[in-house]
Amino acid sequence: MSKTVIFEEKYGVNIDQFSTTADIEKFIENKTHRKLQVIKLDDHGIVSSRGSIFKIKKYDIDHRFDETIKT
Repeated sequence: MSKTVIFEEKYGVNIDQFSTTADIEKFIENKTHRKLQVIKLDDHGIVSSRGSIFKIKKYDIDHRFDETIKT
């Protein structure tokens, strides 16, 4: 619910009025009088596309657990 507060305040509607994202897109297009476009932000080298500034490291948790209980 907290993620919709900005949408609800900006457009003065209750998110419960919509049943699909297509309904929301159509509503916004009618309000702004233009078609919504999907765009790709350029990578500016500071933050990854996932919003993290830290490198993501993958772990094999099963292997680490097995190694830990062996000792």
